[in-house]
Amino acid sequence: MQSWTNELKVGVFVVVALAIAGFAFVWSFDGVRDDEALYRIHMTVESASGLYEGTAVQLAGVEIGSVEGIGLAGDRARVTLRIREAYQLPVDTTGELKATGLLGDYYVRLYPGVEDAFLQDGAVIPERSVPGDIDTVTRNLETISEDIAAITKLLREMVENRDNRDHVESTLANVDALTAELRYLAERNSADLDAIIDSVRRLSESLEGYTDDIAADVDEEMDKLKVLTDELTTSAENVSSITGKVDRGEGTLGALVNDRTTIDEINETVDQVGNALGSLFGLQPELYFITRFYGGTEPSDTTLFPFGNELAWSNSNTVGVNLRANNDFWWTFELVDHPQGTVTQREVYREATDTYEMRWIRERGFKFSFFVNKRWGPAAFRLGLKEDGGGVGVTFFAWRDRVEIAADLFSFRFGSYPAVAFSGVPNTRAYIRVHPARGFFVEVGAEQIALGIAAAAQGTGFFSGYIGGGFIFGDDRIRGVFTSLPSGALR
Repeated sequence: MQSWTNELKVGVFVVVALAIAGFAFVWSFDGVRDDEALYRIHMTVESASGLYEGTAVQLAGVEIGSVEGIGLAGDRARVTLRIREAYQLPVDTTGELKATGLLGDYYVRLYPGVEDAFLQDGAVIPERSVPGDIDTVTRNLETISEDIAAITKLLREMVENRDNRDHVESTLANVDALTAELRYLAERNSADLDAIIDSVRRLSESLEGYTDDIAADVDEEMDKLKVLTDELTTSAENVSSITGKVDRGEGTLGALVNDRTTIDEINETVDQVGNALGSLFGLQPELYFITRFYGGTEPSDTTLFPFGNELAWSNSNTVGVNLRANNDFWWTFELVDHPQGTVTQREVYREATDTYEMRWIRERGFKFSFFVNKRWGPAAFRLGLKEDGGGVGVTFFAWRDRVEIAADLFSFRFGSYPAVAFSGVPNTRAYIRVHPARGFFVEVGAEQIALGIAAAAQGTGFFSGYIGGGFIFGDDRIRGVFTSLPSGALR
């Protein structure tokens, strides 16, 4: 039996990896599937900012459906919700948009009513309430600013008024005159003051004798004070009894303090303030990490590939941050520990032949990426600096953004390394990424695709494929990590 070629082995490796990734996705899928028994209802809201297809619909913290679509109904947004048929909702059910934290994702929260009839397919429910927005805060700040300006203007007019300054100067002059008169009186009547002090001394001596006489009366008053102390102790016991009833939820005040509904309303108010602060800061961060393990074939022509395939049986790591202005536009920063390191082309002097020649130089180091992303519908495009070279890319989203099919074209000058003869062929990377669970993903792909095609045209094989995975955390999980740290660790 003829032995398997390296290309066949790598092909089998990629097919198995894709099958495993697909099985993991199907096994861990926890959303609303199209084959489930469900019905649809509609809700109109002031703004659908922060919602997307697949956003969770919750009832009492339990996910009972998801957002199917978002459209316009006049000057309001019309949101279509898919609800599992197992959850029947009364006809007076209401809903509202909620955020998971100060900068977190949104979800639709439903509040069931008390009617006996249930919602039918295609029914419309009202929005429960509209949270305060940043425009209200801005208008209040503008009003306060105008009041401060008016007060400042009034104070400036009072200070600049000549008559007011004359009054102040006249008052200061009167104070100086009064001080001089007091000094004169003190110097003139110093003897009288000495006599007064002597009289006070003699009065004090008389009071000491009088104290001895009234000692018995003081004892009587102390007895009265003891009785008063006992009454205060009884009052303290009564207060303790009242606070105990409040703590146990007894009485009107106790019910108010211990009522969970009151606490939930306070928490909702805090969430609304958090939403306003989130609008002020604007950007929502996402932190992600990717690790890739490469496999590949060694080219047969060492003249075209003097360095071989340095990607084969190596790995790379990427740390990145997405700064989202909204769901359709964001900036990306990456730091890549690539097995090829950094590649340059330098002029080297050869002493034996007294000539200069161009050589490829590879050095250990990190590669940096910075690019902007814009999404239109199911496709997102990116442009910028990709691993130390200019580049472009595109990603297509499917299955409620749980599957990504992406391709990047970058490093037009040194992307052909390690093939010196193909200088100028850009690096081409394509991959499929699957999110089996929230915050984690796996991917399979290939690198140097254009170089492999060019090498095949010259009669030599060259292929580099990889399998990898990683995680991505939104701002809600990032804040959760920091809030879980001890206070001393953040100093």
